[in-house]
Amino acid sequence: FGILHGANDLNLILKNTKDTGTSKNYLKILVYYVLFVLGSIGLFYLIPSLALFVFVVFSGYHFGEQHLLLKTTTRSWYVSFLYLVYGLFILFLLFRTNYVMTNDIIQNITQFKIPLRAFDFGLWISGLLTACLGILAVLQKKIKINVIKELFFLAVFFVVFKTASLLWGFAIYFILWHSIPSLIDQMFYLHGEANRKTFYSFFKSSFPYWLISIVGLFLIIFLFRDNLETSLAFFFSFLAAITFPQSLV
Repeated sequence: FGILHGANDLNLILKNTKDTGTSKNYLKILVYYVLFVLGSIGLFYLIPSLALFVFVVFSGYHFGEQHLLLKTTTRSWYVSFLYLVYGLFILFLLFRTNYVMTNDIIQNITQFKIPLRAFDFGLWISGLLTACLGILAVLQKKIKINVIKELFFLAVFFVVFKTASLLWGFAIYFILWHSIPSLIDQMFYLHGEANRKTFYSFFKSSFPYWLISIVGLFLIIFLFRDNLETSLAFFFSFLAAITFPQSLV
């Protein structure tokens, strides 16, 4: 599901250019998009440390925005910053509860390890900023959330991340709390509503991009099937390559 919703960027870009009256040639958009994805993969190859840092920041903002956007009544700079720190808090919670596997993957990508205290620092700072900015946004009525419900979700995330492996913890969060809601949002954006008829249209228009992405991912995993850590490193690198452009859509 994560690959599916991330691979649908071209449809969103085409819809956005049409709505804003800046319609561009499909082939031109496709070329730019492919070059951007390949450039992201190249960044992981040439400067993996920078690429991983950018991926975490982009992912944090993307996760936070998707979760809080529909609850936002008024945008401001600190609401946008809240999206970032909330998403980073979720990621650091996942990384900290699966420190060993996370560090193994980071070392596989960047060739160095990150000390445990760095994850603790990231978790506490992102959590504190999320609490402060969240309270400010609620008091100023810039977002409408059920605080008890949000705290319950965070408790669920902690239990899931603590009891599951890094891959399963990430998959459960990514699919249930991010990808499926994001796919529904995409359906609304592209077709105006979500029902069986629009789902069929959505599936039909998106399937070619989904198929290409899934085949490419499984090909990479197959080639490195004998080395789990390398496979996971390539998986997250591939995910990053389609997350960068999606965060900008």
